[in-house]
Amino acid sequence: MTDGSDRSSKREGTDVANGPVCAQYEWSSTPPSTAVIETVAIAVDREPTSIEPLYESVDPDALDALVQSNGAPTDSDSVTVSFRFAEQQVTVHGTGEIVVRPVELDR
Repeated sequence: MTDGSDRSSKREGTDVANGPVCAQYEWSSTPPSTAVIETVAIAVDREPTSIEPLYESVDPDALDALVQSNGAPTDSDSVTVSFRFAEQQVTVHGTGEIVVRPVELDR
């Protein structure tokens, strides 16, 4: 997602409460840590400020550094980071894609 203004466009026809939520970002305009918070908020149908802090699950600065280098994308095919956050399984790809699934679907 490039502008962050249309949060509902991140859904891919799934039931937000039960299925995965996918989003596409441009790392040059949205840091990965911010994108994770926005996408998880959509997946759990809550405001981003009502979710636990990201740093309780992963270091936001380290996540940003792994996925982008000085605001520029890294080798997008070689970077994938997965972790649990707010009872969701989050996968961040260097291509700009984020996939969020409820933990119970990840078993």
